[in-house]
Order: sequence, then structure tokens, then C-alpha cells
Amino acid sequence: MEKRQHFRVSDFLSVEVFDKERRIFPRNRLRPSSIVQGKHEDILNAVLRSLRKAKEAGKLSTDGLKAILSLELADAYMCTEENPNLTTTDPRRCHVSISEGGIRIDMPEHDYDPAHTTFLTLALHLPGENKPLCVNAYVRGSNRIATDGLVLLRFEFSGMSEHARQRLFRYILKLQSQKVRTTTTPDSAPQAAGRRAL
Repeated sequence: MEKRQHFRVSDFLSVEVFDKERRIFPRNRLRPSSIVQGKHEDILNAVLRSLRKAKEAGKLSTDGLKAILSLELADAYMCTEENPNLTTTDPRRCHVSISEGGIRIDMPEHDYDPAHTTFLTLALHLPGENKPLCVNAYVRGSNRIATDGLVLLRFEFSGMSEHARQRLFRYILKLQSQKVRTTTTPDSAPQAAGRRAL
């Protein structure tokens, strides 16, 4: 990646993370009222994967085994909405700190799987755009914030096309401009828009 200073901005974005074709964030979590739809063979395979993971983990409580099984089923199947009339928060939406070079995603710890720590694909749903911005990225590190139950996962973009770079640049420039306007007062000079970004 070219060595240059990037503008960095903070925002709340809908983000999805994929390992090849499989979405790993956000996870679908089964609830007692969820309806599971799938093939009999797929259910058996999910159970077998859970048993293998439980064996690798060593001694495991019943609750621990159920948690592993629940995650495997959630990854394998679609969950229906409990009540389609309820307005719920988009589970993809989370706090990000983003530049042209990379992004930090503040995701709930229960959605973080440390097994996926290499080359991933990110789908960034930028405001006002119909299609998500899909970029490849390497995981460069993470920090756990125990008090908030968050994992701060840092990515470095890789192989971004010029078209994708321009889309991202326009989004960052628009956000920078908005912050400059909101932090400018008649008695003071504009504040640095990116200064408060984490």
C-alpha cells in the first residue's frame, strides 16, 4: 500500500464481513422463537462440526456445547424475523473509524471469531448509495474493551480498484466537510475534522 497520510473519520455504518462466500459478521443467532429451515443433512453436518469443536475445546459444560451448536446452526441457516412489524436495530450497523487505507470496526465481542484473522472481504453500506462498497482487507490487529463488551478490529485494505477508491474518497470527503461545517463558529477557526477520530 502506498505510504501517505490518510484522512480518518468516524461514523456509524452498516458493515458485513465475509470469509470467501461465507458471512461471518454479523452472526445470525438462534432464539427460542426462531424458525429453522434447512436440509436434514445440513443439520447433521452442523452437529458434527459442533462436536469436533467441543472435542478440541476439552472439558465443556452443557451450556458451552449448546452455545457452540447454536453458532453452527446460526451460520448454516436463515432465521426468520420473530415479528416483522417490529423496528429493530440493523445488526450490521456499528461504529467505525475509516480512511482510504483501512478501517477499524467496533464489533460486539460475541460476534467476533478469532479464527478468522487473515484475508477477508468487507461490504461497507455507505449512506445514500444503493450498492455496498466491497473491498478486500487484511486483519492487522484487535483490542478487547471488556467494559463495553467490544472488540476493536483493525483492517488494512488490499487491491482496491480505482473506482472503489474514488467512492470511498467521496464518502470521506463528504463526512469531513460536514464535520468542518459543524465545528466552525464565527469566533474561531475551523477545527481539524479528523482530530477526534480514534
